[in-house]
Amino acid sequence: MLTVQDLIDIDLLKLQAIAGQAGTSRLITWAHAVDLPDPWKWISPGHLVMTTGVGMPLTAEDQVAWLEKLVKSNASALVVAPSQNAPALSSKMLEAADRCLFPILRANFELEFVKLSQHVIESVLKAQRERFNASERLFQTYAEALRKEPNMNGRLSILANKLNLNLALEDAVSGANIVETQATPAAAKDPGLVERIPIAGRSRVNLIITRHEKRMQDDSILVRSLVGLLGVEIERLMIHRDLQRDEGAALLHSLLEGETEFTLARPILERRGLTSALVSLAIAPGNDGPWLPDEIHHAPALHASNPIFLSEKGLLLAIGRDDNSMFDFLCDNLGDGCVIGISGPIAVATGFRESVRQAKLALTQAREVDMKILRYGEAETGLIMAPKSLEEARALVGRYLGPLIEHDRTQGTSLLTTLMRFLENDGNWKASAFELGVHRQTLVYRLKLVEQLTGIKPTTTIGVARFWIAIQAGKNSDLFHGKN
Repeated sequence: MLTVQDLIDIDLLKLQAIAGQAGTSRLITWAHAVDLPDPWKWISPGHLVMTTGVGMPLTAEDQVAWLEKLVKSNASALVVAPSQNAPALSSKMLEAADRCLFPILRANFELEFVKLSQHVIESVLKAQRERFNASERLFQTYAEALRKEPNMNGRLSILANKLNLNLALEDAVSGANIVETQATPAAAKDPGLVERIPIAGRSRVNLIITRHEKRMQDDSILVRSLVGLLGVEIERLMIHRDLQRDEGAALLHSLLEGETEFTLARPILERRGLTSALVSLAIAPGNDGPWLPDEIHHAPALHASNPIFLSEKGLLLAIGRDDNSMFDFLCDNLGDGCVIGISGPIAVATGFRESVRQAKLALTQAREVDMKILRYGEAETGLIMAPKSLEEARALVGRYLGPLIEHDRTQGTSLLTTLMRFLENDGNWKASAFELGVHRQTLVYRLKLVEQLTGIKPTTTIGVARFWIAIQAGKNSDLFHGKN
């Protein structure tokens, strides 16, 4: 790109800087000849203003005001080839030019402005061609990266190598790097070589450029092209995550409604990376968080864990891995006052709906004991004490016996009756099996299923205590409807 100093250095033009020499590094984007008294109305930023001076004011004060208006228009410089009728340039005007770092160049009146314009235009067109070629190479490199690399990290590395830059994508909310290429030792030593550029759109991502050398004056077009390309790529990924969120929400809704069995949904979850132990979450979002519930799936910290979400009556339900760091992130980023209840591991025996019930119960208990995150069964409120009201009795029965009641209702089993007989016989296996009319191994199987459904072992002291008080609460409150 042509600067004012570059013009001065062209001997053929015989230009002389008479004021504002400290500003000769200004870039020239075009040249414009104008002799009107208000040239600032007719030019654009970066234009070189050429005049014979006939439109300039006569007095020194008016010349200073005239020059200041020209400076405010962000012109690059003023070239004066004075005609006989033009007023002389006052010393005050020249001093104002020095103060504003605005170059004023004197030219011979015989200099044809068209020749000066030709030099400017040729330089501008050459720079534009170079920028176009650079942008074209960038697009070709990016197309090659799309063919070779399936992920953003690989594509960014190809671009970084071709451009001789270190590139990284940064989460603008947390400041953490999302994708990065290997930094160079030389670049890391000089903070002046690091540039942070926001990528437009809804992504809230910054492009971090670490250079090997100082930024050239004419590479802004290349940077803008790179930012534009990455913006399109990131938006494409966001659209993909939006579709994943919708599909996940539909799956959760189908599981909640009993339209899909968890065993059938498991392969779909595994394809999304949801393997190993999974839990359900009941999340009550807070206020003014970095992420809204409807956009939390775009948070880079969740891309690896990839939980699925469903908004339901003011809550955010989710299935995800049993990962404390993910729980902490959700609580910290869904607003002040966010509370999360976590179920026990989702088991085939219990099903998804039972895990959601556990998560919601944990959420309720978390609010009662003023905790941000609570796992199912971690807080026991009034569980070793007799309930004082029907509401407490219902809560106690729901907490400990609800999974058994639901299983008996849907599967036609008699787990609650089995548990009651076992406790009434003080844990005597033979007597309990005899009264129930089943084989001892059948009783063992049923009590194992009770443990799976409730997470409580009925043969331990604490298990006996909790189940016994819950059973008595249900009987005394007539909550079992005829069960004995």
